[in-house]
Amino acid sequence: MKTKTVFLDLGGVVFNSTGLSNEKIDWTIITKLNYKYGHQLNIGEDVFGDFIRDYNQMTQQELEGADFLKLIFDTLKFNQELVDMLSEDYRIIIVSDNYRENIEYISQRYHFSDWADEQYYSFDFNMEKSNPLFFKNLLEKLNVDLDHLIYIDDSPGKLHSAKQHGIQGILFKNNQQVKLEI
Repeated sequence: MKTKTVFLDLGGVVFNSTGLSNEKIDWTIITKLNYKYGHQLNIGEDVFGDFIRDYNQMTQQELEGADFLKLIFDTLKFNQELVDMLSEDYRIIIVSDNYRENIEYISQRYHFSDWADEQYYSFDFNMEKSNPLFFKNLLEKLNVDLDHLIYIDDSPGKLHSAKQHGIQGILFKNNQQVKLEI
């Protein structure tokens, strides 16, 4: 049984943007809509339909939710190398602010249950990871040894939030840097 645990962020760590838009996906518009709806989506409010409606209006398209999500993830890169590296020694717990519809799609496409031991999302606690109570609530649910716990995220603010509850973090820049810091 693995005694070490890693809390692993998805966006920006497990999934990295290629920076590429295509004929259906316009990241500039998605960024604007994430600013408008992101918090509500992350904490589980049912505004995904509004997000898609606005995206379709702004791009003059008629994408359905599942088609939209497939197209989004076709423009992202899955960091298999990092997942494989961590799986050797760590119990992996996904900790993410991704919204429910997104998770339902990508967890099936990338088989989260094959490589992650557990998954916790902001919508599970109705708060984002930037709120230190997220990590307090998470630690209350889990049996983890803080001395053998690392949190990997690309957001300094979210790492700071976790640190307030004794969780040591690594600011993700690339796989080699994580390997050196572990």
